[in-house]
Amino acid sequence: MSVALVLMLNFPHHSFWYDEALTAYVATESWETLWRWCVEVDIQVPFHYIVLRLWSFVAGESEFALRLLSAFAILLSAAAAMQVGRRLGRHFSSSLGIVSGVLLALSLGTLWIAYEVRAYAFALMLFTWATAFLLAMLERPSPWRLIGYAALMAAALYTHYTALAGFVAHGLIGLIAALSKLKARHWHAAFQAVLPLILVALAFAPWAPIMIARGSADRSFYSGQVPPDLSLRVLTGFRVLGRQDDPEAALTWIGAYGILLTLGVLSGLALPALRRALAVALALSAPPIAITVLLLLINPKLTGRYFWTAWLGLDLVVAIAISVAISVLSRREGLRGSLALMAALALISLPSLSGERGTPPKSDFRGAYAHICTEGTPEDVILLRDGTLFVAHAYYGKLPPCQRPRRAISMPDALVPDVTRYLDLGTLQAKMREIAALRPPNVWIISWQADIMDPQALTFALLDAAGQHIEVRRMFGDVRLDRYTYIDFALLEQLAIEGPTTQADWFNIAPLPDGAKLLAMRLFAPKPAHVGDTIVVQAWWQRGARLLPTLRVSARLTTLDNGWLYAQVDQPPAGWKFWDDRWVDGVPAFGRYELVIGQDVPAGRHAVRYVIYDTEGAWQPITITLGEIEVVR
Repeated sequence: MSVALVLMLNFPHHSFWYDEALTAYVATESWETLWRWCVEVDIQVPFHYIVLRLWSFVAGESEFALRLLSAFAILLSAAAAMQVGRRLGRHFSSSLGIVSGVLLALSLGTLWIAYEVRAYAFALMLFTWATAFLLAMLERPSPWRLIGYAALMAAALYTHYTALAGFVAHGLIGLIAALSKLKARHWHAAFQAVLPLILVALAFAPWAPIMIARGSADRSFYSGQVPPDLSLRVLTGFRVLGRQDDPEAALTWIGAYGILLTLGVLSGLALPALRRALAVALALSAPPIAITVLLLLINPKLTGRYFWTAWLGLDLVVAIAISVAISVLSRREGLRGSLALMAALALISLPSLSGERGTPPKSDFRGAYAHICTEGTPEDVILLRDGTLFVAHAYYGKLPPCQRPRRAISMPDALVPDVTRYLDLGTLQAKMREIAALRPPNVWIISWQADIMDPQALTFALLDAAGQHIEVRRMFGDVRLDRYTYIDFALLEQLAIEGPTTQADWFNIAPLPDGAKLLAMRLFAPKPAHVGDTIVVQAWWQRGARLLPTLRVSARLTTLDNGWLYAQVDQPPAGWKFWDDRWVDGVPAFGRYELVIGQDVPAGRHAVRYVIYDTEGAWQPITITLGEIEVVR
């Protein structure tokens, strides 16, 4: 009841973020889409999508209804953890089950996934119940326990690939049990200990070729490695604080968590009645942690959720420490349970009260689409920056107040994130010709993590010249919304055909003879400008024979005499994710820089400048005065 109450009180009302919108799309679009997505597009295991689709037939497709499945899964996970804890602690105290259930269900990391329309909560439920069945099977084998474990663990593997780490933990537990039986010459009992694992492996074997194919097809991450110490900090920070980052403020809580784990290990070693519980807890936590840390050295997509298979084991270790402490305070079993519940609730409350609690991504796609459909017209065009946002468009583009669907154009076309692909100039020109033919009253641009597949911000390049940018960087959480209206479609089509540099000012400046060359620039500023307005500087560069990793540019708003700086944007010429090693010979690379006129900018005339420099001071900076603007207050 305590778990259910906390889950109910914490139920969110915010919009889906991208990954949730993706899950909702795959699960609710069609059976054909679901299957194709899992075996061809993103190569994901399908069970959660199938269950969510069946769930939506009964509960509906609203945000609340789709999130409710994850919340119920966490409630069932708590029940399973209590069962595991009671079984392991029956020779000591049932409080081990109470504490384990509360910690597993209500830790801040779990509360994050408890409301996500993703597979983690459902997988955690299946894995935790599979663990309960496995332990029961190893103690007293029966056909129903065998079937129950095999079905639950196989379902967990078909719910999320990371469940494989949990299966390895189960394999270790089963192997230790089998070796113990072999030592006692109980051959049949040894076979019964490994039979559940064999059945699960056979059940998952048909999917193995598809899973292996995913390794070569996944291009959603950059090359590199995640250091093991960073992985462990993020693991702990997410579990304790629900933080995806690695803040210094979390180190105190990470240290406290480490102390609790140490006390749990020492307590389990000291008390014979808890040694089996400790052994199971360590077997459930150590292999998943080690496997995940190693995988992050190959696949550097770091998220605290990847360690979910270790949570049950870690919580059991902490539960041992708390249960031993409670046993010192009281010898009455009934009172121990009440004290254990209060201690567990107090323990998980402390991180929430610290002010360091993390939150899921604040991606208000719902608010962005409501604004588009309230302020725009059904004939408007929405540019999805990048194309993977089609899943958010498919979900929110049909909800009130969007009575009629808007046309969406992907910038670029993409089903899943791909760090090796990006919006190029030729694709941009083709998309702009399409817009010119449609002649929409407004062109909206929705951006979310757009620097992955539009690292140059090319989507804006021609619209800056052909339309009025009346809404600039309107933020809905981390979702950016821009609006262009009064578009000169003849000019847009001309630029799309002749090229974007035809109306720019040419410079042909090469800081180094064999390095990158600044070709042309344009300045876009309101006339007159007001506080809060945005000035846009565009630059077109050409790749050189020599790469310049220390080349930087700085767009600046200054006084006329360059004696005072009001606004500044410093970056590599074409963006932080589009260094000159990605530039293509013969194709101009694009840089776009936004300068916001702040409250400190006085009325009068001011200068916009562009400085080209080297971060190591290898050559003298080059300063270009692009023009002047008039600020009216």
